[in-house]
Amino acid sequence: MFTALVLAATYANAGETVHAEASSSHEKIENTVHECTPGPWGRLSYYYFFLEAPDHVVEQIPLPSTTTKWAFNLKDLSHIETLLKNAGMSRGQTERLLAPGHVVRDEHHVHLFPTNADVEGLTREGRALIYNDLARDPANAFQYSPVFFLTDSVEEWAAESGLPSAIVTKISSWAYKQGSALVFSDVPLLLSQAENVSEARFIMRKLTRVRTLMAQLEITKDDSISDLVGYWSTGLGLRRKELEPLMNAITHTRGISHLDILHLLPPVPRKVLYTYPDLSYAAEGPLPDCHWTSLNFFNLTPQPILLDTRLASSLVKQDFDKVEAPYRYGDVLMFIDADGRAVHSATYLADDILYTKNGSNLLTPWVLMRLPDLSKLYDTGPGKTRIVGFRHKK
Repeated sequence: MFTALVLAATYANAGETVHAEASSSHEKIENTVHECTPGPWGRLSYYYFFLEAPDHVVEQIPLPSTTTKWAFNLKDLSHIETLLKNAGMSRGQTERLLAPGHVVRDEHHVHLFPTNADVEGLTREGRALIYNDLARDPANAFQYSPVFFLTDSVEEWAAESGLPSAIVTKISSWAYKQGSALVFSDVPLLLSQAENVSEARFIMRKLTRVRTLMAQLEITKDDSISDLVGYWSTGLGLRRKELEPLMNAITHTRGISHLDILHLLPPVPRKVLYTYPDLSYAAEGPLPDCHWTSLNFFNLTPQPILLDTRLASSLVKQDFDKVEAPYRYGDVLMFIDADGRAVHSATYLADDILYTKNGSNLLTPWVLMRLPDLSKLYDTGPGKTRIVGFRHKK
């Protein structure tokens, strides 16, 4: 979910397997336990917390330039001036930005270099107009893959993060809407405000903050252990013999009635959940992405061939049936765009909780997320991304 820093870097020296570092969140959600809708999965509850990439990973990734650059496809030259004017930029600003001496062209793009004052002066609406246009092209990595705030505000996202209030205020004032989500793309501008490199790296680490959740299953003697085991061992009948004694043990333990959902997952997701990938994965080529994550859910060991998106797609066609909601444990939910491409996939667990990885890079962990949050990230809605369910054939 994080920015151009992630998209552009090679991550050649990331170190060993990284376990997430959690930090507390805003009072609005801190220590608040939310109840899921009861269903065949039983009675689930969850609470939110934040993960951040550890220092030793962030420190080995080059800091990006503090110069803001906007890249427009050469085919779109005719609309740039109109776009900037519609975004509220003055005639003087647009003439300066488009002056031949200030524009850099390459084979595919024309690059504009707005000043810090130009960028700071944009309204939220004007910023959204320009940046949502830039987001169509991966050359604009910060707009193409912005920082997403799944909280109600930037302030809530930043609470107890250690970020200075002045920095939080800047992030908040430069945030804008992408679809229904509040996002941030002005990483170069923000880093230009840092006092030194150490502060710049601290800011970069905080920009990796992602909200996830910890879920637990309530089990009492009144529950049907057989039914619960039946649901949580769905998917090729895995783990039934392991789960039944575990659940029975919980019901006979005085003062304890909850089981962490982590213990209900198959081996691969149980190993990687809330962690960051290390370079051992890169030995196979690309780093794990969402499709590798969802399609390896029931595998005893990860299958490297699923790093190939084309072959992963062929596996879905071969081994999965398309299904409608209501979904069940282990179903793969594909987010399909208007061109029929699967832009994301995640594994359904229960109610609206999914297991996912949002990006093929070292700074995005394996997490649990609610479907409404994922829908914000992948812009579901009429005429936009749609969700299609797939279930492994028996």
